[in-house]
Amino acid sequence: MIPLSWYLLVAAALFVIGLYGVIARRNAVAILMSVELMLNAVNINRIAFWRSLRHFAGTSPEQLFYGSVNAFGSS
Repeated sequence: MIPLSWYLLVAAALFVIGLYGVIARRNAVAILMSVELMLNAVNINRIAFWRSLRHFAGTSPEQLFYGSVNAFGSS
C-alpha cells in the first residue's frame, strides 16, 4: 500500500501548480483550468485521508466527495 505522505506530496504539488496558474495567467480559461487542478488536489487529499482513516465502513463516500467537487468546479 502506498503511504499517505506520497498522496499528500502529489496533492500539494498539484495545488501549487494550480495556484501558480491562477496567479500568473490572464486568460479566463487558463485560470479556470488552474482552479480545476486545485480542486483535484483537494479530491486527492480527501480520498487519501478517507482511505487511511476508514471511518465509513461499507459506504463509498469518495464518489460523493468527487461528485461534489466536480459539481462545484462545473458551475
